[in-house]
Amino acid sequence: MTGGAKDFEDKKHDKSGSCALILMTIGEHCYICNVGDSRAVMSQNKGEVRFALTRDHKPNDKMEHKRITEAGGTIYQ
Repeated sequence: MTGGAKDFEDKKHDKSGSCALILMTIGEHCYICNVGDSRAVMSQNKGEVRFALTRDHKPNDKMEHKRITEAGGTIYQ
C-alpha cells in the first residue's frame, strides 16, 4: 500500500527536483518555458553562433536563490 506515513517519511529527504522544457510556435512567434535546469539553445551557421533562450533555475544562481527565498521556499542542498 502506498501513501502511508512511512512513504511520506521516506520522501521527506528526497533531494530530486523537476525539469521540463516547452517550446510552442504560433505564427512567427516562438514561446519557450523551462523549469529546473533544462535548457534551450538556438544556433546559426551550423552551430558556430549560439544563443541561450532560457536561464537555468538552479538555487546557486543569485536571482533564482532570491526568488525562492522571497517566495518562502527553503534551499537545503
